[in-house]
Formats: sequence, structure tokens, C-alpha cells
Amino acid sequence: MNGKSKWRWLSAALIVLALAAIAAGCGGGGSSATTGGGGGASTGGKQFKVGLVSDTGGVDDKGFNQFTIAGLKRAEKELGVTTRVYVSNSADDYLPNLQAAVQDGNDLVIAVGFLLGPSVDQVAQASPNTSFAAVDNFFGGDGCDKAGTCEQPNLLGMIYPTEQAGYLAGIVAAMITKSKVVSTVGGKKIPPVDNWIAGYMQAVKDTDPSIKELNAYSDNFDDQAKCKEIALDQIANKSDVVFQVAGKCGLGALDAACEKNVNAIGVDADQSFAGPCVVTSALKPLESSVFALIKQFVDGQFKGGTNASFGIKELPDAELLAPYTDAVPQDVRDAVDAAKQKIISGEITPPATIDQVK
Repeated sequence: MNGKSKWRWLSAALIVLALAAIAAGCGGGGSSATTGGGGGASTGGKQFKVGLVSDTGGVDDKGFNQFTIAGLKRAEKELGVTTRVYVSNSADDYLPNLQAAVQDGNDLVIAVGFLLGPSVDQVAQASPNTSFAAVDNFFGGDGCDKAGTCEQPNLLGMIYPTEQAGYLAGIVAAMITKSKVVSTVGGKKIPPVDNWIAGYMQAVKDTDPSIKELNAYSDNFDDQAKCKEIALDQIANKSDVVFQVAGKCGLGALDAACEKNVNAIGVDADQSFAGPCVVTSALKPLESSVFALIKQFVDGQFKGGTNASFGIKELPDAELLAPYTDAVPQDVRDAVDAAKQKIISGEITPPATIDQVK
């Protein structure tokens, strides 16, 4: 390509990007183009750097961390941003990893997981020229001072109403159980875990109130043996559908279900790799939402000081359940499809907390 053609092509590309940014602004996203404390984010020849700080569990946890990183890598490939992943081996790594991401000159830093909320809030406050986003975090509201999670002008909360997918998973469980006992294995008892469980529990009650529900927590997201032990105990108490909401730890629950020849439901992403007992998985749009966030930032449409929701109303084409196995009959699939449409229309509003389950 000669010099004139090259610059002609670049000019055309910049015009297309500018039009895309305008369109995004008209589409309901944040229209204020800000970076960090208020500087404009622009594609004008700048090589953007995006850092991602993982939660514990490893980058190959077959779930939460892995699929947010997939969104980061997609942005690297499709948007040309430079990326780096900062791996948290324990909670003690959250703060230093976030600080390192700032010191390395990342323009946008993404924190992955509810437990990173106070740390990212602290670092965002101390680093006004860097933009931050936090998966599974809501900033502001009552008690934010005590929790250390109040709004910052350069920080965006990314929230997922996963009770919606949990509700659909609960319909599947209630309709395929033969023992009339189903169960959930949670990780830590925190909102992003209980959202799934609340939706699941409500759907079971709505579908067949005679079904018994068991629920227990491992209090971690890493120890697969602990989650397997919990699931085995639930199965011994006649649960024949186990829903795991415990990250990497929950893979142990899926293993227990397959070992005992009962059905299981995965979480976050399609976890059918765990074995034929996994009849479906409740999905969270991790990859697509992280990619969309980074594209918004590159297009100059990032807006901090607020929270963005990634639910079925915002993403009506999103799949809430992974492909079924043959163990899920057609009438169950039809019931799930009908419930999904009712969630979209607002006729069904799954509860977000367990104490709201009726």
C-alpha cells in the first residue's frame, strides 16, 4: 500500500469510527466521553491499554475469570487494544494488582468480581486519571460509606440480574426431578451468588411447590473437594438435580452429580465439558459485556459514576441457558421459552435475594 492510499484508508476508518461513536451516543449509552476524571477518550491514533484484575480461582476456571478474560482478548483482537491480565491468587492480591495496573499506564482497568469492590473503589479514588469498571459490583446506595463502595466519577459498576437465568434453570430442575428434591451449591454468600439461587428457588416453587429445596455454601470459590462434599451430601438426601453457583469450586459439585448419576446445572458459561450429567448451564453474558464495555471506552462513550445493567431487557437476544442435552424434554424447553418471554415483558420478575422468595 503506497503512502497516499494508506492515509486515505486511515481517514476513512476514522470517519467510520466517529459515526459509530455518534450512533452509540444516540442509542441510550452514556453520551459524555470521559476518561478517568474527565479527559476525553478518543480513537485518534492512541493505543489504548486495558488491564484486567482477576478474582481468585485462576484464569482457566472454566467460568467467571475465564470468560471475562475472553471478552478482554476479543477486544485485543477486534479493537486493537493492548491488554494485560493481573492474576489474583488470594484476596491479598486485589489491592496491589489494581495499583500495579494503574502504575503500568492502563487507560481502563477492569476488576472481576464482587469481592474486589472495596479495593477498586479505593484505587479509583486515588487514581482520577484512570478509568475503572468492576464486574458484579454496584456502587453507591445506602451503606456504601461503611462498605467502601461509594460512587467515583471514574468508576463504572457492571451488574447482572442473574436471577433471570437462575429462574429458567429452576424451571428445568423442577420439571425433570423425579425425587422431588433439588439443590444448590453456593460459593460465598454474597449478592452475585444469591441472585442465581433466589431466581432458581422461586422458579421451583412456582412450578411445583411440593418440591423440597436444599441449599448450602462452601464459603469459597476454589476448593472443588469441598463443593463435591456438599453436593454428595445433598444427593444422599435425595437431590437429583444439583445447581452449582460456586465458580471453580462448583466444578466439584458437577463431578459429584455425574459420579452419582443425577442431573446437574452449570453456571456462568456452558459447563457441559464437566460430563453428561450437566443438562444445561445458566449463563451470564461475561464475554459480550466486557467486550461491549471496552468498545464503549475506545469509542469515547465510557461514563463513570454510575452502574450499567446487563440483563435480558438490555440484551434481549442473549441466551440465558446453554444448549440442552437430550435429558431435557421438549415440554420443559417450551416452558422455559414461555417464561423467558414473560421475563422480557415484565410479567415475571424473579426475586434478586433469597429472602424475597415466596
